Amino acid sequence: MWFCFVSGSERIRTGMTTSYCVVGSPIEHSLSPVLHAAAYKQLGLDIQYDKQEVVAGSLADFLDSRTYSGVSVTMPLKQEAFALADSHDKYSTATGVANTLFQAKGAWSAANTDVYGITQALATVTAPKQTLIIGSGATARSALVALSEKFPETAIAIISRNENNGQELVAFAESYGFTAGIKPANSESVLQANLVMSLVPAGSFTELWSEVAEDENLKTGTLFDVAYNPWPSKAALAWDSDRVISGIEMLIWQAIEQVQLFVSSTGEQRKIDRDSLYKVMKDAVSAK
Repeated sequence: MWFCFVSGSERIRTGMTTSYCVVGSPIEHSLSPVLHAAAYKQLGLDIQYDKQEVVAGSLADFLDSRTYSGVSVTMPLKQEAFALADSHDKYSTATGVANTLFQAKGAWSAANTDVYGITQALATVTAPKQTLIIGSGATARSALVALSEKFPETAIAIISRNENNGQELVAFAESYGFTAGIKPANSESVLQANLVMSLVPAGSFTELWSEVAEDENLKTGTLFDVAYNPWPSKAALAWDSDRVISGIEMLIWQAIEQVQLFVSSTGEQRKIDRDSLYKVMKDAVSAK
């Protein structure tokens, strides 16, 4: 695998291009190619990154038929990615899902960079007494692992459409030492929390957010909404406060961690400047 380094104003080619992509379904509106292209340009690396529509159940066949050195993984493939990997980082092991696969010594290695992304997105949040998690999917598990490291004393409340998934998430939270329980999907549950984490796709729980918008009580907590397209989301509009964190923050930070993993897997043994990458990646998506 060969690279292209920046020397002054010139790009010096030293070999063939290395390729990565993001996979999932639907994938058309993914911002990952924008983020990664901006990062590799900043780093001066001749790395190509595109997007590929891959439906559930077909990830292994896709990887066998292509020559990508690594992939970013989104819905609905995170569990498949975890299952097919030969080795796993501590966060993918903890959550049972992977959003990153990269070649390491001829085998697939899995990582979950969502945990890092969530932790960074919550960097300015004051420790909450109670955190409400809306949703019970893969991102909710990543959020709980992030919370266990950042806010281990917070109490956890969960709103889930699927009762079984909700109870499984309660048990997962308890395994990390949290006090956890299920809450009804209403504005009272939402407004009681100091930190509300909406970890579901855009357009979910519309009735709940309509109720929250109509509730005259002040929104004194912080809202983190993993959705970012469209923005502001229905949840953000309902919150009507400056204490709202867009999912774009998580997206950028988890991509920065992926960039480090991808670059390191090629043999490049340098630590990337994460703050500089954040700026250029944020500028890149802000222009979209």
